[in-house]
Amino acid sequence: MFDLDLFEFIIAILLIGSVAGIVQQGIKLERDKIRAGRRESEGEAAQLGGIVSDLHKDVARLKDRVRVLEKLVTDDDRRLAHEINRLRREEAGPRAGA
Repeated sequence: MFDLDLFEFIIAILLIGSVAGIVQQGIKLERDKIRAGRRESEGEAAQLGGIVSDLHKDVARLKDRVRVLEKLVTDDDRRLAHEINRLRREEAGPRAGA
């Protein structure tokens, strides 16, 4: 079917070997890119995990601060109401006696 002499056969073998080497290098390069991407993703995931952990801590601290502020506001409202009532009583006291 094909009538190849020795020279053409050697050239064909060299050409096939070169193409196979190029394909192999391309596959290796893609594999390295995938590995590098995985390492980068793992690093980003760890970094994001740290950020999320910090955010959870910040939210917990903010919740504590809100509790304290709510307590201060309600205590001040009670004190204010008590002070107003005391002042009303003081005002009503001298009038009743006058």
